[in-house]
Amino acid sequence: MATVWYWLFLVAYFVVILWIGLSVYRVQKKKETAQEEHDDYWIRGRKTSALLVGMSIAAGWLLLGFITWAIYAAYMYGIGGIWAMVVPWSILLFCMVILVPWVRRIKAISQPQMLQARFGLALRVLVSPWNIIAFTVWSAAEVWTISQYISPKFGVEPWAMYIIFSAPIAIYMWMGGFHAVLNSNVVQFFMSISFVTIVLVVMAVLVSQRLPEGQGFWGYLQSVTPPGSAEGDNGTSLFTLGIPFIFVSIIALLPGWVIEEDWWLKAQSAESTPAARRGIWANLVYNFIWVLGAATVIGLMALVIYPPSEAFDSVLGGDAYNIMPVFLTTEFPDWALVIMFGLLAALVMSTVATFTNVCALNLSYDILQPLVYRKRGWSDSRIVLFSRFASLIMVALAVLVAFGIDYLPTGLWDAYYISSGLLSAGVAVPVLAMFWKRATFAGAFAGSLVGALLAFVFYMLEYYVFEFVYWPQWLADTALGYCVVAVVGGTLTLIVVSLLTPKSPQEKLDAISARPVDDHEEFFAGVRAHGG
Repeated sequence: MATVWYWLFLVAYFVVILWIGLSVYRVQKKKETAQEEHDDYWIRGRKTSALLVGMSIAAGWLLLGFITWAIYAAYMYGIGGIWAMVVPWSILLFCMVILVPWVRRIKAISQPQMLQARFGLALRVLVSPWNIIAFTVWSAAEVWTISQYISPKFGVEPWAMYIIFSAPIAIYMWMGGFHAVLNSNVVQFFMSISFVTIVLVVMAVLVSQRLPEGQGFWGYLQSVTPPGSAEGDNGTSLFTLGIPFIFVSIIALLPGWVIEEDWWLKAQSAESTPAARRGIWANLVYNFIWVLGAATVIGLMALVIYPPSEAFDSVLGGDAYNIMPVFLTTEFPDWALVIMFGLLAALVMSTVATFTNVCALNLSYDILQPLVYRKRGWSDSRIVLFSRFASLIMVALAVLVAFGIDYLPTGLWDAYYISSGLLSAGVAVPVLAMFWKRATFAGAFAGSLVGALLAFVFYMLEYYVFEFVYWPQWLADTALGYCVVAVVGGTLTLIVVSLLTPKSPQEKLDAISARPVDDHEEFFAGVRAHGG
């Protein structure tokens, strides 16, 4: 009987999300022209409020993979685990505030279209697949993970949940695109933070009950050695990952996170630059509380609930990524899990929709629109229709990739690390180069291509050939050497080739306006000039 309640709660949530998608579809179909419908589908007509910008970015970033990664790092390395994600992510949040007005200086909807405006169409087409690969992998990882969590309680195999969970996403994205993603993110935001808050509170209560008598939480952390820490370290040690890791993680991961297209798109969709910046500040607060702070504290409290010497192997199976599923299934009764799994579905769905929307944008708007739609003289209404089908295709592709995760040698590790390297080296290098006046088309193109290839090749070498034994060993010990090589290699290629080739023409430099473009008529005129 409990299984029925799981399904009822999940289906009720699906109905709400689909209703939101249908409502947006009706709004779009009332637009006076197909071009207006197209603009609403991809960027909400550039009319997004500050509140919605902040909630939407935060909802998209309350992804299960990042939360469990932060929990994993805190449990395995104690407070020193913050260098794995929390510190680079914190730097990212402040970088976003700085970058907002620069993002809005370019009259383009998507990031690849910005590259076309600054460098040329070929770079738009080159970079789009890198984004598609990275965001599809992240979407698939979320679908795979939640399916492993909830399928036993729903009485089906995980593969069935891949399809069941993804179908509503595909439908409401087909109906409303980016606009539907934003509107549904409001519901998903509150459901997501409710999930994280409940886990945090329940765990805090259990910790207060299970701490050794006469010992406080801080004292306990000082007395325990996290599973991944060296002998002599404890839960309060700050540098358990080693000093080199601090700098390597920032070089390797931060560039890719800074240029994640989902937040650029949402900032660009705001009704004004001040509204965009307020939304980014709000997102910073949300992330500090629910993504970084809560997840880290949960990981540290897990050291009490699952003492490393007693429970790491016997209860968690030697894998700290099991903390969340084990905690949910052992500490919550069925009636509570019905609610928690529904909230968890919202948390994951917001991320999958956000990321697959970026993929659909890059496929339809950045590759097919300039190369096929416009060249063949398609009508705006036909372009909108095929844009909707692109959303279906990308969700279906994410499901197919989810099926393939089990066949990767190290599963999710391969998925996350390869895609992160691809973003940092293949996308961040040319995107950040837009703001360097001496950067040329040839330099940006070569930097992106070399960076992406180095990320893939050196990942395979580091993880499966050298197996983390190479010179310098301090770099090998970080497991991020491949990404450093790719970022540095791509950047040097960009610089050298740019300096050896003629400067960009003034019209390309003028693609970066002197100030943020808040006049929507001027903005969309610029968009049309570059195949929008």
